[in-house]
Amino acid sequence: MKRKVLVIENDHDIRDIVSFILEESGFTCLGVPEPEKLEHVAAFKPDIILIDEFINNKPGHRLCHRIKKHEKLAYIPVIILSTSNHIELIAKECEANDYVHKPFDIEELVGKVVRVIDNQPLTSLY
Repeated sequence: MKRKVLVIENDHDIRDIVSFILEESGFTCLGVPEPEKLEHVAAFKPDIILIDEFINNKPGHRLCHRIKKHEKLAYIPVIILSTSNHIELIAKECEANDYVHKPFDIEELVGKVVRVIDNQPLTSLY
């Protein structure tokens, strides 16, 4: 069964490119500009979530923090995508599992997604 990736990115082109890259690498992707409710994230049952640091002029790390505190989502790994020079600190503050600096290297992006998913428990809490 293909692993599922939720890509939260408000830039349509970047969202499509990231989804395309990951789908070509064997993942199933759902790209959204920003989920209306965290229950929508839970309904997709992603194996990993990629979040842009700037979502509709709001910090993506706040959404990451909410996901990490949500009972049904806390175990799902999160990778922050950003152009920020402080991405490492941002990712640490919101308890993200990793980060990717934009513009990103395709092999680095895919490699981090695979590595982070592979380091997670096989059982889900759903």
